[in-house]
Amino acid sequence: MGMYDIMERRISIVESLDKKRAPFPDKGVIYLMEANETSVNSLVEDYANKKALYGPNVFLFFLQRLPNALLENIKQCRPLVKRVKALSEINIDFLAKEERAFTFNMRNSFAPIYTRQGSGKFEDLIVNKLVTVCATLNEYPHIRFSKSSKVADGMANLFHKRMDEFVASNPTWWYHGGGKDAKQSQRDRGVLLLLDRADDCMTPLMHDFHYQAMVMDLLNVVGDRITTQSETTEDATETSAKDFLLDEKDELWVELRGKHIAQVIEILSARIRDIMNSSTGGALGGNKEEGGKMSLTDMAAALKALPEYREIMSKLSQHMHISHECMDVFSTESLMDLSEIEQTLATGQDDEGRSPKMSEIIDRVELCLRKMKDPKMRVRLILIATLSPNGLNFDDRNRLLDAADFSRSDSQTVENLKVMGAKMGGQSKTEKKGGGGGFFR
Repeated sequence: MGMYDIMERRISIVESLDKKRAPFPDKGVIYLMEANETSVNSLVEDYANKKALYGPNVFLFFLQRLPNALLENIKQCRPLVKRVKALSEINIDFLAKEERAFTFNMRNSFAPIYTRQGSGKFEDLIVNKLVTVCATLNEYPHIRFSKSSKVADGMANLFHKRMDEFVASNPTWWYHGGGKDAKQSQRDRGVLLLLDRADDCMTPLMHDFHYQAMVMDLLNVVGDRITTQSETTEDATETSAKDFLLDEKDELWVELRGKHIAQVIEILSARIRDIMNSSTGGALGGNKEEGGKMSLTDMAAALKALPEYREIMSKLSQHMHISHECMDVFSTESLMDLSEIEQTLATGQDDEGRSPKMSEIIDRVELCLRKMKDPKMRVRLILIATLSPNGLNFDDRNRLLDAADFSRSDSQTVENLKVMGAKMGGQSKTEKKGGGGGFFR
């Protein structure tokens, strides 16, 4: 929901619970909160003083199950209790980023889970959030995971316990495949498949040339917001920086994000040509490059002259700029050559199906590392080489690390693969002789 949608429902202001807020004693209030001590304390403080922050109508909605101890804290605040008109657990402690994808927005949980330092807290949070996903989808899933993964094993057992507790405490809740007492559903019970990142560290390191992957990897995207150049209203030949949202409301983004970048540019160009060839667009004509192809500036200028296509023009122009920005990085960073090296490391075969000698691959990797300016790109390539099925021997590893010219932090990143228990293809000379327990000294 955007602010316009919210205000259409007579909500006049939206504020964060953890910030200092102005009093509105004549207005009702809706609280949308996490069910934790910090949120409940902030709620109680709003009514602890003689002058309550808000009016006589208070509606409380918690994103997950509210523990009994926190409910007692609320009940102890008499000025608040007198105002409460509703209190409900709505089970939406997750962010639906796409129509068929959600996230818990817990980027800081990765390291603790694998180092086992304070992992219990994060595993507990993840499981509780996952229960709210299943509650919302009416799923009471079968659980599948690799028994060899301690992380997945622990998470599976905890989730099974919490999900059973939720079902037991909500007798009116129904789930797909629940039998005669459940609402009619053609589906069987779902399956929750828990995957350990250690089973596949390679994939997220590889360069992917589908539209969404390139945008998120190569361009500066903050949340869903991207800043790109766009033509000014007055002059199509001039551009200025403008923010755009890449979300579900952008139908063109939803349609194109899963397609290869070459196909995206082809689709965008074809649609602009279709507009130009329409009865209205045909009157514009001219201003084309050799071979009848129009430049990006020509296309934008032409579209500006078609008022009935203004909204379509805006989106086509926006995504044409974004896709071209991706291709600019693709060219300047020589990502085609780099991706061929990555694929050879990952599969042991080049694009012609030949299995080159490891010495040949190492020569290419070393040359590539010495040319790279971005330290993060060097880290990615070293990690891919380390995870390669062919692996690195002791001498090759040191040779590549020397070419990468790593900082202490970058070196630690590579060493942390063994903390995750990642499957690495090679062994050092020391390990082959039976000494040493780790891949790195």
